[in-house]
Amino acid sequence: MATLDQLSAALVKADAAGNADDARALAAEIRKMRTAPAAEKPSVGSMLKDEIMGSVPVQMGLGALRGAAGIGATLLTPYDAVVGNTKSITNPERRADIDSAMPKIGAEPDSLAYGAGKLGAEIAGTAGVGGALAKGVTAVAPGATGFANALASGGFKAGAGGGVGNLLTRAAGGAISGGAAAGLVNPEYAKTGAVVGGALPVVAQGLGTAARAAGSAIRGKPATAEVQQLAARAKELGINIPADRMVDSKPLNAIAASLNYVPMSGRAGTEEAMNSQLNKALSRTFGQDSSNVTQALRKAETVLGGEFERTLKNNAVNFDRQLLDDATAVFNRAERELGADALKPIASQIDELISKGATGQIDGQAAYNIKKTLDRISRGSGNEAWHATELKKVLMGALDRSLGPQEAAAFAKTRAQYGNMLDLEKLAKNGVEGEVSVARLANMKNINNPQMQELADIAAQFVKPREGQHGAAQRIFTGGAAASVAGATGGVGGLAALGGAMAGGRATNMLLNSNLARNAALGTSNPAIENALAQALPATYRAAPVLSAR
Repeated sequence: MATLDQLSAALVKADAAGNADDARALAAEIRKMRTAPAAEKPSVGSMLKDEIMGSVPVQMGLGALRGAAGIGATLLTPYDAVVGNTKSITNPERRADIDSAMPKIGAEPDSLAYGAGKLGAEIAGTAGVGGALAKGVTAVAPGATGFANALASGGFKAGAGGGVGNLLTRAAGGAISGGAAAGLVNPEYAKTGAVVGGALPVVAQGLGTAARAAGSAIRGKPATAEVQQLAARAKELGINIPADRMVDSKPLNAIAASLNYVPMSGRAGTEEAMNSQLNKALSRTFGQDSSNVTQALRKAETVLGGEFERTLKNNAVNFDRQLLDDATAVFNRAERELGADALKPIASQIDELISKGATGQIDGQAAYNIKKTLDRISRGSGNEAWHATELKKVLMGALDRSLGPQEAAAFAKTRAQYGNMLDLEKLAKNGVEGEVSVARLANMKNINNPQMQELADIAAQFVKPREGQHGAAQRIFTGGAAASVAGATGGVGGLAALGGAMAGGRATNMLLNSNLARNAALGTSNPAIENALAQALPATYRAAPVLSAR
């Protein structure tokens, strides 16, 4: 493609020659090039990223080639013996020649990618050593299955049973297969590989015993079946409970409380999310789906009130014998407990019920008017408020009996939601971002609705903080943070310590929110995780001796 200078020169020539058409075309092209945006140059960061991403696969491949070549050098040892090369059984000259040749083909031995590729090839290349040795043992001694298993698994397992004999068999198998694997990478490290391979089964068993004991001490007594069921129900309702709230453990309580004072730990977000999820579950009990309970209650009052109005106005209430008996019982109880003045509004509404039901039915509009009056009285602060609520239940029960099966079921749901709404109105905080007090929900009494009861149980068992804000954790962290900042005035060590505390806090909070930690706290097993660990541990046993040969 012609440059701007070349086009300008051509334009001058075309104009001098009197070629108007070519001159116009060239001028248009020049204007186009001058007005076109300049091509964006790649940033240094993007070029560096491309270079790194482009070189990583290459260096990993070259590292893998070096790892395979090292194993090949060991496999040539018998050939060295045949041809009389007895300077050294390990033939370090051959490995030195390989190492000096790698940079000539573009290898960067100091790069992480090269090292990762080399290690990966060495682990993969030696993975079958134990299995090959086990086949040899089985061929010579078919009955030595325990020792063959120990060789094949790198000491991870032997025969059936346990005890010292089993552990010694595993250690012997691990030592032999570990020495063979490390020796295959480099014969000079066979002894180290044998020591590591033999020690690993013993150390792992000790660590496993210690870990189980430590886990039991931290977790405390195991969770009961009821607590496990409630935790599962909380999960179904979308409430994510961290592991420390699953059990009442003083160590876990202290750890969780301290995280609130570690910047960027994420603990505050965890607790806010849990409270928000609880509020959302609460709002569903009265037909809403919002974490802002205050606003949801105000909306529900309009929605549920409208449903009451629609149902009452469109359906007459049968004045049956049960309605008369229930209303009489309310009056007798109110008469015993209230004074003459407080009794008047209750007696007046009972008289209204009897008067409007003289024909055997209470007109829908009349029933609605009585219900509205009882709503007003029940919201009062006097003793008559409770009796007004009881009389309203009598009226609603009569309406239930007057409806058909489908309408009665729908109205029963509306009544339950309305009752939940009234209960939660006493707990919700004012404000545009109102929420329910977890402590007050956890302490609710005389709950008649199963949905509300399980949420109160979840609040009491899991959501309510177990460790009080006594300030000890705050003093510990702020004291450490102050020391770190003071140290940072003379260098970066203090800031590094503070950054380490922040990173550790975040990692701890992530662990407490993991399913692995939740299951461990509850004492429940996770087959998928156990299977993954069962697959990973033998590979770790086989790889450890190779890692030592470096």
